[in-house]
Amino acid sequence: MTTRIPPLPNLSPKPKNETLALIHGIYAGLLVFTTIVFGYLEYQQSTISVMSLGFILLLLALMIYLNIQASLKVKQGNRGGRTLSRIMAILMLLSFPVGTVLGVIALWKASARQWQQ
Repeated sequence: MTTRIPPLPNLSPKPKNETLALIHGIYAGLLVFTTIVFGYLEYQQSTISVMSLGFILLLLALMIYLNIQASLKVKQGNRGGRTLSRIMAILMLLSFPVGTVLGVIALWKASARQWQQ
C-alpha cells in the first residue's frame, strides 16, 4: 500500500509587482549614488550656501525614502503602494534620460492591466 504525500505548501508567497518594486529600488540606488557624488563635489568646491546644501540633501533623502517605501508597498499589492508608485513615477519622469525611461516603465506597470493585487 502506497501512501500519497501531499506537496509542501508554499510557505513564502511570491511577492507581487516585482518589476515595479525593482524599478523603485534601482531609482533609489541611483539617488543614493547621486547624493554621494553631489556631496563629494560640494565638499571639494563649496559653491553653494549651507542652507541650500541642507535643503537639497533633505530633498534627496526624502526622495530616496519614498522610493524605498514605494518598492516595499507595491510588493504587497495594496492601493496605497500603487498611488505612491504613480506619484514617484511622475517625479521620475523629470530625471532625463534614465529616470524618464524608468518612470514610463513604472507608470505602465502601475496601470490597471499590469497591477497585481
